[in-house]
Amino acid sequence: MITIPVAEIEGVRVTESKSASDSRGTFIKIQPGLEFQDGLDSVAASINPMAGTIRGLHFQIAPYAEEKIVTCLQGSIFDVIVDIRPGSKTFGKCATFELNAKNGIQVYLPPGIAHGFQTLHPDTIIQYCLSATYSPECAYSIDPFGELGINWPLKKFSISEKDTSGLSFSAAATKYSQSLGS
Repeated sequence: MITIPVAEIEGVRVTESKSASDSRGTFIKIQPGLEFQDGLDSVAASINPMAGTIRGLHFQIAPYAEEKIVTCLQGSIFDVIVDIRPGSKTFGKCATFELNAKNGIQVYLPPGIAHGFQTLHPDTIIQYCLSATYSPECAYSIDPFGELGINWPLKKFSISEKDTSGLSFSAAATKYSQSLGS
């Protein structure tokens, strides 16, 4: 696996959220000024009570390939993205980084970027802004312990059976490419 800085993956944008705090708490504005190519479909949250939870590496194929904005609202995650777009200059490249409630970083992911994370603290909450509807027939995952060689920071973890039986990187890239008619 070749790991590069997150901002060097083609099409990925890293920004800081805008926030305001006072005695009542904090208001966070997610990705001001960014508009999805086909509009916003939904906002979702991943609520993770245990540290060590691994989710992903998830992606959807056409016609439900999705853009995402990922933000950590509470806690902290080790975030992983992988470019599965065969025509991309950064095809096959991976980036790992930390998202947490304190650093205010949010990441925009274009279609064809597989995404996963491991929670670093209990009670971690991740928010997703999504451009496409969830489609079980078009949703896949890449084996997070396979050929990519990701060095997950917490060795005691919880993961779904679906994610542990994910596709190889090459099978995921082929499936994504075929869905585009390439």
